[in-house]
Amino acid sequence: MHVKTTVRVGAYIIRQNRQGLHQLLMFKHPDCPEAPIQIPGGGVEPQESLECALHREVFEECGLSNLTVIRKLGVAEICWRQPHKLVSYRHCFLLQAPRNTLNAWDHVVQGDGIDSGMRFSYFWHRPTTDFRLPADLGYFLYPEHIPELYDLSQQI
Repeated sequence: MHVKTTVRVGAYIIRQNRQGLHQLLMFKHPDCPEAPIQIPGGGVEPQESLECALHREVFEECGLSNLTVIRKLGVAEICWRQPHKLVSYRHCFLLQAPRNTLNAWDHVVQGDGIDSGMRFSYFWHRPTTDFRLPADLGYFLYPEHIPELYDLSQQI
């Protein structure tokens, strides 16, 4: 049996707020309220490096550029079984945005992907340890992967 695979990237973008605490950039779909909160990311084009795909997807989906890559977090492997078996490998990276990045904004997705023309509403959030994102998007959203987002002194 042939199994189709996809290679994707995910961007965990953080910035420090005025109090010096790190926050995570996330977005909602204002025109599709049933869609879950997400982080920027998307597909890797043939012959495209992971880092080039990462920066392209971030720019297309939220309009930010020249972000600093802090580190690669790892690869989330997800197996989808409907309607056909598909294995998706999402290479996730932690990026730093400048402190003066807007607190919230709407952005219309650029590019030629399936989300082209969609409007995303961006906001910053400081997650708690029980906050979750869907499936492979939240794979690395834990203190052991991104300690910058969590106050570990408050943990027992």
